[in-house]
Amino acid sequence: MADGLSEEAPARPVEDGGAVDALAQLEEVIHAAGSAAAWAAAAGISPAYVSDVRLGRRAPGAAVLRALRLQRVVSYVPVGEARP
Repeated sequence: MADGLSEEAPARPVEDGGAVDALAQLEEVIHAAGSAAAWAAAAGISPAYVSDVRLGRRAPGAAVLRALRLQRVVSYVPVGEARP
């Protein structure tokens, strides 16, 4: 992907105090904006793309994460030490 972010799965929190549920944050900003279309327009993002993210069809990519002021962080752990 051109922006270096994977579109494989929606963002969900991990058992880590610093992680954020991007989808929950997206719902909060949409609620504050009054509608998904209003938030998408203000963020310069396609309403269809925002809908796909909300429905779990696509993961939040660079544009959505940038508008939410989030960044995706990927980490790896040895086999057998993965968190549930």
